Amino acid sequence: MLENNLRTLFLRYVTTDQMREMDRKAIEEVGIPSLILMENAGIACAGEVLKLAGRKGFREALLFCGKGNNGGDGFAAARHLYNKGLKTAVFFFQNPSEMKPDPLTNFGILEKMKIPLVDCSRGVDWKRLKRGLSGRKAVVDALFGTGLAREVGGPFRQVIQLINDSGLPVVAVDVPSGLNADTGEAMGVCVRADVTVTLGRPKIGFKKAKGFTGRVVVADISIPRVLYE
Repeated sequence: MLENNLRTLFLRYVTTDQMREMDRKAIEEVGIPSLILMENAGIACAGEVLKLAGRKGFREALLFCGKGNNGGDGFAAARHLYNKGLKTAVFFFQNPSEMKPDPLTNFGILEKMKIPLVDCSRGVDWKRLKRGLSGRKAVVDALFGTGLAREVGGPFRQVIQLINDSGLPVVAVDVPSGLNADTGEAMGVCVRADVTVTLGRPKIGFKKAKGFTGRVVVADISIPRVLYE
């Protein structure tokens, strides 16, 4: 009975505004540091990548980390993948001087651990990126989160197209980059993930977006149950 109740609880779909409000209450009213939520997101994402590695036999992971907390989740995941023995490289798209405190904390840890970091914030080395998207490895998509409200443009559009064309298995953090999490529509272009590790609750747009989300895993990142209820 308890298992069924928990399954029902976590399968209730939410809008991006509802999820954002639950995050805010967990941090501001309950007192859970946002860095803990980010850490748990990274652990959950890394766990799904490792499951794929066990099934498909690859030993490398390539992470694409954008701006804001979604990129920070990717930084946290990179650390856990590296610690589990995967060869790991991170392409990041925001200048560290512009990062928020939590993503910057995780980015700084990667620097100190000497995990390979490729700076795409001032321009993309397309030859290097294309070389990275080959061989036996997995891709972690942490470019855009639920806050995307306009069509994907600039270099991100080409990056997403290259990810989709690579044929590599893709794990998306929270939502596939380019997906409108409320409507389920692609914002011009969208990552086609094999697995989406969505944080806290599944997003309402997923009902119409199976072609982009792949298998959806709902990750418990320590938001108190009372906020879900």
